[in-house]
Amino acid sequence: MKRYITIALICFGLATQAQTIKQLKQDMYGIASDATQGRFTGSPGYLKAAHYVAGQLRAAGIKTTFQAVPFIWDNYDGSTIAINGKTYLHKGGNFTVLQHTASTTGDWIILKDIPDSAETANLLSRKVAGVILLPNEQQSSDWETTVIRQYRFGYMHYAADYTVANAQLSIIMVSPALAIKLNIDPKSVVNIQFKQDRVNGYNVIASLPGTDNKLRQQTIIAGAHLDHIGRLGNHIYNGANDDGSGCVALLAAAKAMAYQPAKRPLLLIFYCGEELNLLGSRYFMEHPPIPVKNMLININLEQVGSKHRSFHGLWALGDPQFQKDFFASGHMFAEADLKFSVTDSVRDVLSNTDSYSFMKKNIPSLLLGSGGFDEHHTPQDKIGLIDFEHLQKASLLLHQLIRQIADQLP
Repeated sequence: MKRYITIALICFGLATQAQTIKQLKQDMYGIASDATQGRFTGSPGYLKAAHYVAGQLRAAGIKTTFQAVPFIWDNYDGSTIAINGKTYLHKGGNFTVLQHTASTTGDWIILKDIPDSAETANLLSRKVAGVILLPNEQQSSDWETTVIRQYRFGYMHYAADYTVANAQLSIIMVSPALAIKLNIDPKSVVNIQFKQDRVNGYNVIASLPGTDNKLRQQTIIAGAHLDHIGRLGNHIYNGANDDGSGCVALLAAAKAMAYQPAKRPLLLIFYCGEELNLLGSRYFMEHPPIPVKNMLININLEQVGSKHRSFHGLWALGDPQFQKDFFASGHMFAEADLKFSVTDSVRDVLSNTDSYSFMKKNIPSLLLGSGGFDEHHTPQDKIGLIDFEHLQKASLLLHQLIRQIADQLP
């Protein structure tokens, strides 16, 4: 009889710690609905999502701060191209600027390839102002990806690394639709308006002190990236699974840990700039709020909620010393739905995630995910794609894993 009472109490305890499906959905809408416009780092939509997360954390009694991450944004708003008397704005993907120089006197010419150094010198001797580049077949077939990589990523610079570009010739690439118009009438007038704006991204950092003073210098870090790739024209790239799902799971675990604090201190981080070459987590590790030597482990969440996930359960990738803790925390999953891969066998995968910023500082790390999914980096990565029952189990495993590590004896 005593055994059944114990099991019942454990189940009741887990039930009170797990976030309800309703709450998980509320958090997902707060992060990845159309209202946050795809959460591109530095955008008003990102800030809206960050304030939602911070509000939920503070409502749970968790100390929360914003860590500003400085960027420089190449702002081409107001730039235009006129073809056959009709003007097309830069905004919305009509064209993207590959490089810019202040010297724009002369005519613009149309080319199919970026000019090499000898051809550039020839163009400059002819007083050519710039080059209008036509997209190739691959770029035309996926123009939005081409624009995102340039218009979004190429315009944002990490302030600490920034150096002034020494371009000799301005080059723009027009959309496939405008390329057709140029084939009909090659006459065009390009007007580049350029300024550089200082823009901040923000890491949202939640801190929970440990209850055991003897362990206060062993901090557990868990994180997920809050940013995605924003909006292009009429398409919003919501990023519900990438990485709204990781953020929702992390938020659920944070609330549970606040309800019953752990022995070791915790830092829970919602990163900006992951889609910009991991710059949010890089900045965090370059400006850590605690000594790096006090970081016991980093747990990173990436894409844990899609109905179309390639792995049915939860897959951990990282340091083998935490393999036993991972499996011990996964009782809510079937045994076949838990998988562990050690760091050396998946280093290429880890190098594309925020885990890598910690690995470079020799911090033991785990990445939790559910594999890839076909809608990655497309406008179809929406909330309707999320398997909330699976996300609830992933959230509970994360909470149990944090507690397992946080409360174990040295």
